Amino acid sequence: MTLPSIHDVIVLESLKHDGSLHRRWETNTILYQDTNVIVGYNDQTSVTEPKKGVWHTDVPAIFYFDQRYWFNVVFILDEQPFYYCNLSSPFTFKNGILQYIDYDLDVVVYLDGSCKIVDEMEYEVNKRYYHYPINVQQHIPQHLAILLEWIYMEKGPFNKAQRHHFYELYRRQRGNA
Repeated sequence: MTLPSIHDVIVLESLKHDGSLHRRWETNTILYQDTNVIVGYNDQTSVTEPKKGVWHTDVPAIFYFDQRYWFNVVFILDEQPFYYCNLSSPFTFKNGILQYIDYDLDVVVYLDGSCKIVDEMEYEVNKRYYHYPINVQQHIPQHLAILLEWIYMEKGPFNKAQRHHFYELYRRQRGNA
């Protein structure tokens, strides 16, 4: 799979297990990529949700995807910045669209290192509704444990130096340096 290049503008699509659209972010710019990792940002991008229609984000966000893991991480640059982590399939990238399947469970992480797991009931309901296969039901708790370890050990995007590095790339690319 060919990955997008730095400065490319791509679409992000979150799908449900049956392949239906969950959420689509239209304009996302790549800050960094290597063999497995894509980091990018969006700011005031158009978002489409089948049940809610179209709306626009009101704060910038830096996203982190790693093909080796069943989660992705979004650093929301709000007045009180925080991370929003989605348990998901590894991503695919084709024709300018990065796609993943959202598996409902999320983790909200604050800069003081505290976190909370959310949408557990949604996962339980959708696990039955969409008939998640056993391999998905095994990967989700395994990768939730990996994600929590990353959070507590300040690995990957939770590392302060890495967070600062990606934030500076974002600022430079936005022309704010």
